[in-house]
Amino acid sequence: MGCSRELIAAVSILQLRHVSAAPWGPALLDDINISLEPGAILGLAGPNGAGKSSLLRLIAGDINSNGGELTLAGRPLSHWTPQQRALRLAFLPQMSLLSFPYTVEEVVLLGRTPHASGNETDRVILEQVLELTDTLDLRHRLYTQLSGGERQRTQLARVFTQIWGEDSLAGKLLLLDEPTSALDLAHQQQILSTVQLLARRGCAVVLAIHDLNLAASIADTVLVLDCGRQVALGSPQQVFTQSLFKEVFQVDVIVSSHPQQGFPLIIPQRSNL
Repeated sequence: MGCSRELIAAVSILQLRHVSAAPWGPALLDDINISLEPGAILGLAGPNGAGKSSLLRLIAGDINSNGGELTLAGRPLSHWTPQQRALRLAFLPQMSLLSFPYTVEEVVLLGRTPHASGNETDRVILEQVLELTDTLDLRHRLYTQLSGGERQRTQLARVFTQIWGEDSLAGKLLLLDEPTSALDLAHQQQILSTVQLLARRGCAVVLAIHDLNLAASIADTVLVLDCGRQVALGSPQQVFTQSLFKEVFQVDVIVSSHPQQGFPLIIPQRSNL
């Protein structure tokens, strides 16, 4: 399980009740039901094309639902203006395209655009987030000249900056689509530790990670999707079973437990081919 939370009693940050989405004809999502409280981390799992990115884009407001109810902090998402939503919700898509020759520092400060917190506060937040994402040494580099992993850390710093604050982060929502892609092992651990830090301060997090061992190590709850439908929802221990991997992922695995922290460890079995 993820680390313990000091949760603040409040309305659910995010609720989806029987939500479906078919923005281009065929249904991408069908009958999704989740509720997310302040400080909780929800992991999304499923094979390629299962609907993980579509669900994140739906919550972010990039695509519309065509059924059910989606609320952010108790209000329908459609009732939030883009400005209001940007003050509460930050989204890292799987692909973050930027071809302008901005420095890393300039890219990260884009996360403060929705805020009117002032240059002094923004600079303090910038320094904190650059340190948390190990991008201090990159701050004056051009984004277009960075490696894939350096670009990913810069984009993570940008979304962290968007929801960062000196006080409690209760009421904030962070959406991450494959946040550890292109990162080496040390930076994967660093970024996940930062996500846990944000959660301890009250920020709710929804993230999709292909490495299900990483998902099991950080998520309080896991939602498994397959063909746009909700297959399982529960703790990693409840959800990650041999039968689920056989049914949803069509693979044989051994599910063990971490010897110290107790979260599931998924070990693929060698194919006979």
